[in-house]
Amino acid sequence: MIPSLPTRAFLLSLLTGLLAVCASSALAQAPAAKPEPGLLLTHTSGPATDTAVAPNLWLHVAAGQSAAPALPAGKFTATWTGALNADLRGDFQFRTEVLRGSLKLEINGTNIIEVTAATTADSAKPSAPSKPVRLSKGANLLKATFTSPDSGDAFVRVQWSEKGILWEPITTALLTHNPADAALAKSTAIRAGRDLFLEHRCAKCHTPAGSPALAATGAPELAMDAPDLADIGSRRHYAWLAAWILDPKSQRAVAHMPRTLHGANAPADANAIAAFLATLTGGPAPALPPKADAEALDSGNKLLEVLHCAGCHNLPDATEKDAKKISLTHLNAKFPPPHLAAFIKNPGAHYAWTHMPKFPLTDEEAHQIAAALSSTAPMFKQPGPSTDPAVIARGQHLVQTTGCLNCHTLKLDNQFKAKPLADFAATRWQSGCLAEKPAADSAAPAFAFNAEERAALQAFAATDRGSLTRHAPSEFAARQAKNLQCASCHGQLEGFPLIDVLGGKLKPEWIASLLKGEVADKMRPWIEHRMPAFPARAALLAAGLAQTHGFPPVTPAEPPVKMPLTTIGKKLVSSDGGFSCIACHGVAEMAPVQVFEAPGINLAFSGARLQHTWFLRWIRNPLRVEPTTKMPVYFDEEGKSPLADILGGDADQQLDALWQYLRLGSKMPPPIPPQ
Repeated sequence: MIPSLPTRAFLLSLLTGLLAVCASSALAQAPAAKPEPGLLLTHTSGPATDTAVAPNLWLHVAAGQSAAPALPAGKFTATWTGALNADLRGDFQFRTEVLRGSLKLEINGTNIIEVTAATTADSAKPSAPSKPVRLSKGANLLKATFTSPDSGDAFVRVQWSEKGILWEPITTALLTHNPADAALAKSTAIRAGRDLFLEHRCAKCHTPAGSPALAATGAPELAMDAPDLADIGSRRHYAWLAAWILDPKSQRAVAHMPRTLHGANAPADANAIAAFLATLTGGPAPALPPKADAEALDSGNKLLEVLHCAGCHNLPDATEKDAKKISLTHLNAKFPPPHLAAFIKNPGAHYAWTHMPKFPLTDEEAHQIAAALSSTAPMFKQPGPSTDPAVIARGQHLVQTTGCLNCHTLKLDNQFKAKPLADFAATRWQSGCLAEKPAADSAAPAFAFNAEERAALQAFAATDRGSLTRHAPSEFAARQAKNLQCASCHGQLEGFPLIDVLGGKLKPEWIASLLKGEVADKMRPWIEHRMPAFPARAALLAAGLAQTHGFPPVTPAEPPVKMPLTTIGKKLVSSDGGFSCIACHGVAEMAPVQVFEAPGINLAFSGARLQHTWFLRWIRNPLRVEPTTKMPVYFDEEGKSPLADILGGDADQQLDALWQYLRLGSKMPPPIPPQ
């Protein structure tokens, strides 16, 4: 029997209601997103807003800088939200270590701190501790709101203490957030689109308003170069150039260079361009590689392991390939032998912003690595380029007219023009370079973006794109650390700490020197792994890492060294009534007296290297900073030293004496070693 129309309508309505109830119930029972490390940090300035993940309650925005690329420079509000996850129930106190602006801290809905510091004197000293706050075992809701001052630098660092004695940053591992936050998803997509726009050098063709001045004041990546084409004919094989120009992604899946040649003539055009580039020879010729004997090959393979090349590359003889890594099977096709070694030794010689790091290598080591790679990579026949003047002339014309010179440097007239960025409304970011399926007759560069990348670029397009005009150092450091794959070594290899701690541990000047390659082998010469350099990014990365931890981009000048205290500091590091630091640590030219295979860092580096606040926390209780350290604990929780006859056993005074001694650096007079 078929129900009547009214009956069917009623049944359909009833079924729809039941389905809605079931769907609602399913949503209510669906597991919430698993919390992830870090806090949500939302910056707001007028209608502009940006949400990201921050490691802790730290912030430093220098005067005239933007708190985030989405915000204009000037007054802003920063709000952290998430959870503080206590291992056990306990009572804790909170305070600001430094503050310039206003901060309100709430835990489980209760106002814990509300403090303002506007003067220089107030901003540099800790605030009064909060009353003890009872934290429940597990997640405790946390919200902190910072309001910047009307002008000048804005900064804050928050500390906590269980007993009101040992003050330290909130343990970062205990801070979590909800990764499913809608504002975070929106901001993340916009930042990803901006990153893609910068990394693919879109602004080289579609210039933003205010270019070229933006290269100095806006996002630093606007100044990124591409490989210099001068002398490229000497440095690269013709056949590889032709294949690369025809379709870069066929040679390297993660290539940023687009395919600019289309249609049936594309292979011939690529050969013509390569033939022209092959005529660009000259420049200093690198030394010819010595004969690669078995010993040299063994040394090269050991260096490949020591430098952890497999962190970013699929080595030619790798049995397992990672699609996200750059394969090195092409090396013999790409590099004439002496130029491979030259590139390995100094990748930035013709390309300052290369992702390839510069390692401290001798000429011999570079040749050994090149030989080891070449011996396992496939060999290729090297056909010669066309010498037909007409083909070469056509190749030159194509270089001048297809956009090559928008990114690459060569002393030729650039005849390629593209519309400025302002001419592209957001609705037009679905065609041309961003078309899912380019039209058969399209002449637009083909980047082969996937759906996620196109969506991110379109999210960025929907903004006013003013973020290109702004540089936010903390955001830059996070983005570049990801793009340079710093985590492939940091936290993975001996001697490479988690990158998350560096800005709070090391002074930005030291980080910059390290990333320029100026101190690579001086600190831990007994560790085989070597710190690579990224000279073009060094100063920018150093400033960003410091500001992420709430420190200024330039370390403030300290008062003159208290020379009388240096004598006491020297005694404290000695084995003659001191802490016997010299057992494990060298002092300037004096080697450690007891440990020889894995000594501690020479103390002469410490004053210039370490943030003063990190030094104080480290010496007071090293195990709380790094649980796996072999460094012993000397001071008790009450601030007393076992050396009661020095400065009355007061820990603060002894730490100051140690610091004054360390500040002497290479001029530190070494203690007299035990006889």
